[in-house]
Amino acid sequence: MDDEPPAREELRFLISRHKDFVICGEAEGGLETLEMCERLKPDVLFLDIQLWDLDGVEVARLLLKKPDPPWIIFATAYDSYAVQAFELNAIDYLLKPFTEERVGATLERIVERRNLREKEEKYTCLEKLVQQLALQQRASKLVAWKDERLLVVSPEEIVYAEAQGHQVWLQRVCGDRLKFPGTLQELQERLSPQHFRRVHRSFLVNIDFISEVAPYFHGSYRLLMRDSQRTEIPVGRKYLKNLRETLGF
Repeated sequence: MDDEPPAREELRFLISRHKDFVICGEAEGGLETLEMCERLKPDVLFLDIQLWDLDGVEVARLLLKKPDPPWIIFATAYDSYAVQAFELNAIDYLLKPFTEERVGATLERIVERRNLREKEEKYTCLEKLVQQLALQQRASKLVAWKDERLLVVSPEEIVYAEAQGHQVWLQRVCGDRLKFPGTLQELQERLSPQHFRRVHRSFLVNIDFISEVAPYFHGSYRLLMRDSQRTEIPVGRKYLKNLRETLGF
């Protein structure tokens, strides 16, 4: 955006020669630029410093306060604003008179940045998909020992798990206490984090069976569980913040 028609015409011509760019609008002043950006949602904005109402630096500051602002390239006859421009994360700082080589290099830089952003967005989507699949593949059944028998147990039956030395015990809602063939960490990785949370280095609880969060000594807490023994489970200090966020207290 520029208040000098010849400068806009020159820049428009140079940009139009690049196959990856389409010019969606022009403006002469800062307020008009803000209004046009709100309406057209451009991906990239070429912005002069000296405009007849708001200066380009102030326009950039206002745009950056909005969600998903355009990438900004300052295009100006003044070289004294470069530091301010890059403090505002400007992609480039073009000095008049514009040359085809210089503008072309800037446009290529924008294309590279766009391609990188698209790759990052695809990676983020893929990462979320992997996480969702991992949650879907959480164990729907577990096996655990009761005396000499190996039983199949549903996670919904487990009130809590307790590590004692090198052994891990599962407390079922029916009152059975079973030995899990693995570590507490391995058990946690197999269970859904939506229902099972670590609250102590020795305890993993099913949050659906928490009936009460009771204050204890020196700012600590204990959980009262809904099992036949009304078991009390201590909350370790390092796990308290996560439990607060989960239960909202």
